[in-house]
Amino acid sequence: MKRFPLVGLSVLFVCGLAFSTSGCGEQKEGPAEQAGTAVDQAIEKTTDSVKETMEHTGAAINEASEKTGEAVKEAVDSTEKMVEDATHK
Repeated sequence: MKRFPLVGLSVLFVCGLAFSTSGCGEQKEGPAEQAGTAVDQAIEKTTDSVKETMEHTGAAINEASEKTGEAVKEAVDSTEKMVEDATHK
């Protein structure tokens, strides 16, 4: 009589082990996982594109700033020269 619960428990243990290891193989992605992967890839491409655009924009701003600084310096030099010429006459 005591043997039946032990055998039943053993069978339950073996079945549980079999079911738990049957899902360990490679599984295909479902629709939600595929959509998630697609979204991840789109975000990565967008991020890369935004970074590239920001780098180009930063370079353009730096170049415009340098040109503006040069133009302001030339305007100041020209104004100083005009003031000197006007005061020495």
